[in-house]
Amino acid sequence: MFGRKRKQAVEDVAPDDEIAKDANDEPQADESTADDGVKGEGEAAAETGEPSEGEQESADEGSPAAEEESAEDADEAVLDDSGEDDVDEDDNAIDAVPPEAEDVDWRADGPFDADEVDLDGDTVKRMDLGALVLTPFDGLQLQLQVNPETKRAEALAALWKQSGLEVVLFAARSGGGEAAELRDEVIDEAQEAGGTASLEDGPFGPQVYRVLSQEGPKGEQLVQVSRVWFVDGPRWTLRGTLLGQAALGEAGNPDSLPFVEFFRNIIVRRGEKPMVPGDVMSFDVPMGAAVGGPASADNTK
Repeated sequence: MFGRKRKQAVEDVAPDDEIAKDANDEPQADESTADDGVKGEGEAAAETGEPSEGEQESADEGSPAAEEESAEDADEAVLDDSGEDDVDEDDNAIDAVPPEAEDVDWRADGPFDADEVDLDGDTVKRMDLGALVLTPFDGLQLQLQVNPETKRAEALAALWKQSGLEVVLFAARSGGGEAAELRDEVIDEAQEAGGTASLEDGPFGPQVYRVLSQEGPKGEQLVQVSRVWFVDGPRWTLRGTLLGQAALGEAGNPDSLPFVEFFRNIIVRRGEKPMVPGDVMSFDVPMGAAVGGPASADNTK
């Protein structure tokens, strides 16, 4: 619904074939010319009766001039070998370095900061909660988790069919990086609770696939599966926890797509109020909004 241009790479790297071409273009000794020269000297020696090149070399082998020439030839050989080794090392270094990864902007299609979009004259029906602006779709139910002391919402649950998405907004540093820290916390907490958590590719970058054990209403042991998204914005971080049927199966489950689109269309108004990075940011409770606890979607299997 909204869109921003992806970031451009800062520097370009020459293609591998051009680098290989430059290395292969170094001057090489002309072997045919060298062979011809040796043959000519041998023939001349045979015709004139003078000592052949091999015989002359044997005769002069012990002379100072011959030793000096041998030393110079050895030096040249060392220089040539050194040059070849340098080229090989460079080629190996280039091959060892993977191609530069594309600088992916995971928020290119949302979620957005309020300064990145223009809502003036917008005809799309949205829900304004102050710090968050939502775009519900038909059939979606929203439930707010309100702090009883402040009377302000600190989380919301978007419910649809047998799935749910819990959304929490955090303050963050201007330089970013809060998403990675929150991701590590989720993994540590899951493991401490006896569950499992692993990273996988998601629609907003690395996401956490989490499996926890929980007790059912009749004391039976159930398994809760969730997938957790994290997105860094300008001095804010948005977390989305996908629950229920949409979180089961492989990543990219078709049941998750409506929630992916809902999360993409969230607009954040951070404001200028100083806050400690990692603190939960509250938002307004609209009149007549459903207020309750955590999402009530069926998130067990």
